[in-house]
Amino acid sequence: MMRILAILDRPETAMFTLETAGGLADRMNGSEIRVLCPQPAGDPDFQSPDEGLPTHEEKARFARDISTRVEALRNAFDRWAASAGRSHDARWVEIAGDIRKVVAREAMTADMTVLSRPRSGDPDHVTLAFSAALYDAMAAVVVAPLQHHQTVGAHPVIAWHPAPNLERAMAAAWPLLDGASRVTVIIGESRENEQPEPPFVDALRQRGIVVTVDRFIIASANVGEEIRTRALAAGGDLLVMGAYSRPHFIEWLFGGPTRDILAHGTLPILTHH
Repeated sequence: MMRILAILDRPETAMFTLETAGGLADRMNGSEIRVLCPQPAGDPDFQSPDEGLPTHEEKARFARDISTRVEALRNAFDRWAASAGRSHDARWVEIAGDIRKVVAREAMTADMTVLSRPRSGDPDHVTLAFSAALYDAMAAVVVAPLQHHQTVGAHPVIAWHPAPNLERAMAAAWPLLDGASRVTVIIGESRENEQPEPPFVDALRQRGIVVTVDRFIIASANVGEEIRTRALAAGGDLLVMGAYSRPHFIEWLFGGPTRDILAHGTLPILTHH
């Protein structure tokens, strides 16, 4: 039984997160989905003594904002759960507390954790949840795209570069790879045929899975954009890649000097630190 944890944090991205979690469950028969709506126990604007104490009006505003967001998220969950063709169990859970601790604890018990794609300017509860799952829990994280995808994991694309974090991502993705209709492996190189074919390519082919190896010469610093373009051109529906160290990966996610593969229309991304 595969355990999928879906974190709902924003009403405007909730359906994409739920669809991605459902798509993963559809690919792995017998999966269960735990849909977590984490809530801060206190107003983040008043977390230290020098910030003072919230007034009655500020407490009421905070409670109202939380209630409105949770209601919108629950409505999205109910619509999704009631949709036709659901073949897996999905359970709604609300937990209030330290967002980072709550999400890390829950992600540690899941095989995959699905979150919405972080964006520049997101509130703290969104960024804390992402860091908790990826770095604190060291979980396999699937970043849901900001758009609908018909399937998730029927045609995985692997951004290959020998590294322990990619090996962990691939271990989490193996049930999807093993049941895929086809797999594309993208290899960026400094010179032609610099990297040998990874051993898993032959292993998948021996299992009857069509595997295409797409090599390209790294001509600029914008490797992420090249990977994104090739993954989309291949018709893939899940990109498997290793997460960078904390500063570099967060820069990719929240917009640094380099345009990143997460800044545009893209695939669901399965990654691991």
